[in-house]
Amino acid sequence: MTKDDAAKAWVEAHKNAQSRFAIVEAGLLSEPARQQFLKSDPSRRPLMLQSEFAELRNYGPWLVDVSDMEFEAFLAHEYFTGCTAMAIWIRTDCPADKLAAHLSDALLAKNEAGEVLMIRSYAPEVLPMLHARDDLSWHAWLFGPLQEWWVPTADDEWQCFKGLNLEQPGKYQPIFLDARLWKDMEVDPLPYNLTTELEKDAPEVFTSSCHGDRLNQVKQALDAGRAEGLSDPEDVSLFASLQLMDPEFPANWPMWNKAKERAVGEKLPLGVVMRELSE
Repeated sequence: MTKDDAAKAWVEAHKNAQSRFAIVEAGLLSEPARQQFLKSDPSRRPLMLQSEFAELRNYGPWLVDVSDMEFEAFLAHEYFTGCTAMAIWIRTDCPADKLAAHLSDALLAKNEAGEVLMIRSYAPEVLPMLHARDDLSWHAWLFGPLQEWWVPTADDEWQCFKGLNLEQPGKYQPIFLDARLWKDMEVDPLPYNLTTELEKDAPEVFTSSCHGDRLNQVKQALDAGRAEGLSDPEDVSLFASLQLMDPEFPANWPMWNKAKERAVGEKLPLGVVMRELSE
């Protein structure tokens, strides 16, 4: 679909008095913009409502009511340009508070091993894969309260994912990632978790404000750690963090080979070994 199709749907939603919402990842805004965003319009609702996400809440995704905006103004707004909100917008009759709670539940998924994972279910690279699995029981729950979910692609093209347009979310159905969906998504929580952590604590390590670019940067650093023979997630994360903070690492640390030998060969925590060798 074209940008004109998306614009027509926007106007139609306005005529029908339907709400339009966007999603902003607050952590991808500059710090002044993030602070201003959090202080402004109370109609903005965080999606990381779970207690375990409390420290990440103000850096994570927020639901923003954009019903009063014109389509072009929405696209041009600083919160919705580039990779910040990815210009995603939702057309729905569902009240904002219920939609926020619904999308919050959709941040969690289970795999076949019974592990509970956080997923960016709203992201352009994830949403199409979830929408395609209408054979799974949670599909109707996830897309039930949405009429349309619009996602931009390259060259001003748009994808429109249809929902059931229910005014209330249905009975909660946990998102289950079966083997096929798991493979399609290539879910590895490590790069997502480390990216989120660094966006909060050390955003200066990133070379781009785009979440996708940042995620790729972290994945490359993690791959470099694995190429060194590291396999423990904490060791790989530590290596990646150090390399992101100093691109010359580990070549510029003369004790690296000895640290690696002990961490891999003796199965000792890399952080402990590095501290011992640095004393």
